[in-house]
Amino acid sequence: MHIRVKSRITSFLLIIVIYVLAFFTGFFIFYLFNNAYVFNNIHILISFFAADIAATLVVWGFGTLFANSSIYDPYWSVAPVIILIFWMITKRISFTINDFLFLAAIIVWAIRLTLNWAIRWKGLSHQDWRYVMLKAKSPRLWFLTNLAGINVIPTIIVFLALVPVYFGIGSESNVNNLTVVGFATCIGAVLIQTFADKQMDFFRKNNSFKNQCIDKGLWRYSRHPNYFGEVLFWWGIWLMQMGIIPQIWITVIGPVIMTILFLFISVPMMEKYILSSKSNYGSYKKQVSMFIPWFRTRQ
Repeated sequence: MHIRVKSRITSFLLIIVIYVLAFFTGFFIFYLFNNAYVFNNIHILISFFAADIAATLVVWGFGTLFANSSIYDPYWSVAPVIILIFWMITKRISFTINDFLFLAAIIVWAIRLTLNWAIRWKGLSHQDWRYVMLKAKSPRLWFLTNLAGINVIPTIIVFLALVPVYFGIGSESNVNNLTVVGFATCIGAVLIQTFADKQMDFFRKNNSFKNQCIDKGLWRYSRHPNYFGEVLFWWGIWLMQMGIIPQIWITVIGPVIMTILFLFISVPMMEKYILSSKSNYGSYKKQVSMFIPWFRTRQ
């Protein structure tokens, strides 16, 4: 039995309640872990990871109850802020300039992405087209696709991409060129996403371009500048950590997996099911770089 909600305001209120419940569930799991084991860096990460997964399962459960997997969508940008704040509390940091840079980068990124979701989300009566498509395509696998592919795996990927922040905060190291470059990369990535979204909104409002691929602004040099900005942001976070504690370079696995997610899943899905239906897709694909903004190819 699924619960249907049509009101957008009611939908937002329910989202708040669901996320509060998810937060307290995660906090409880973290509390259990830290009372059962020795408190150290690796254990803190494991404890937070377990809490993150527990909170995700709460969101997934409500998504199943309301028959709407889009309930998970804001989790991508909301959870990292909460995790970072609790990391700072747990490590009892003294807030150096490096710590402020990490906090500023994550908060700016999270605010933009969460607002972008909130403005576009129509409520629990609407679900992301990708989820609808995946369910219709493989209904027998939907339970697994929804649980793992839409909820748990994205949580794991974002957590791995956030791990460099854990090792970067709390250090007494001075700000250096690499940290500044990393921070500038993060802010630049957020600006790229912001401009790309605004340009897409303007393009969609113009009915004369309704059945065409956007060929304006950043989209003139990349078919997916918004995805590129998201991936670039996490590489910037890793660069910031490398400027502080380069010995733990293995954290590169986070941005690498994030890149793989977008290059081999998100981008191909968008190309296959959305862009390929546009009248100018053939020529657009030949002229415009798929991911990294680059000069157009002449025809």
